[in-house]
Amino acid sequence: MRADGAKRSSHSRDGTQAGLQRRDAQRSAGKAGRNPLKHKVVCVQPIHPEGMKILRSREDLEIIVPESPEPQYWEQHLADVEAIVVRITRIERWMIEKAPRLKLISRHGVGVDNIDIDAATERAVVVATVGLANAPSVVEHTLALMFALAKRLREFDRAVRAGDYMVKMDLEAIDLRGRTVLIVGLGRIGSRVAAACNALGMHCIGIDPAFTADQIRALGCEPATCLHEALPRADIVTLHCPLQADTRNLIGARELALMKPNAFLINCARGGIVDEAALLAALESGRLKGAGLDVQTTEPPPPDDPLLKSDRVILTPHSAATTAEGVVRVATTVAQNVLDYFDGRLPAAHIFNPEALNRASH
Repeated sequence: MRADGAKRSSHSRDGTQAGLQRRDAQRSAGKAGRNPLKHKVVCVQPIHPEGMKILRSREDLEIIVPESPEPQYWEQHLADVEAIVVRITRIERWMIEKAPRLKLISRHGVGVDNIDIDAATERAVVVATVGLANAPSVVEHTLALMFALAKRLREFDRAVRAGDYMVKMDLEAIDLRGRTVLIVGLGRIGSRVAAACNALGMHCIGIDPAFTADQIRALGCEPATCLHEALPRADIVTLHCPLQADTRNLIGARELALMKPNAFLINCARGGIVDEAALLAALESGRLKGAGLDVQTTEPPPPDDPLLKSDRVILTPHSAATTAEGVVRVATTVAQNVLDYFDGRLPAAHIFNPEALNRASH
């Protein structure tokens, strides 16, 4: 059942225009060797069983789960696939161009940097994300990294295990209350990080080119329009923006040099937003006190990645959204997006490229 309680409309019948169109499509499909009564959906990688249950609950869907997410294991289905459910596999232009019937790419998450959005939009293929499904988990993970850095949890734990109980006299932990946090990106996750930080008594500065100053104030943040002017004021900088051309290496050597030497950097967005070589240099030189990274430019990082050896970094394996509850919310939403698309009721808030709808209508 849908969360909003709305009932689904029944399929058009017999003599209606939609019914005639459906029968024409079924006859064409039969000539092409496809099952004319089913929409083919390729689920590139298995998702949580609750999500698979939703997909398989519909008799009008043919669900294909390939042996491997590598394209050679499922590209034979591109000729007649209508929807693709994808996690981290890259969906490239050539795939989209080889899929003349493709209408929907349902992304298992909110980032779309693994999908050629331009190619999808040009071909009127809707790209859907999971909206708020992963937001609670990522917000909590951001706060966990914030607390772990501020309270020196990693260092204290290691010292106590080594028998140094008086380490508390040498290492200084800090309170978050009264500290200034710069939130870069105020969308579904960043706005909720702001609410949580305000509840902790922190001062929030927000920057997001998609928001007006009044909208940023309404989220409980002091608005900023220039990243370089805001960075020197922050005790903590937390990133919640998408990875795209104008945000790649958004935090580089110049930006890190502007931050306070006792500041922390947190990234639960995408690895490519931070220049990791510059980050390592800032940490090793003492220009930056610490960092918490749930994401890295290369995932998983190679064994010789110097960040793995840094005591000033807390690393997690891109796991912010993969809580027990989070994976169910994401999987059920990504599956529901498929059903909703074919039922003509995909939530507008889940559509990343609404321009594709305009192209489809022409």
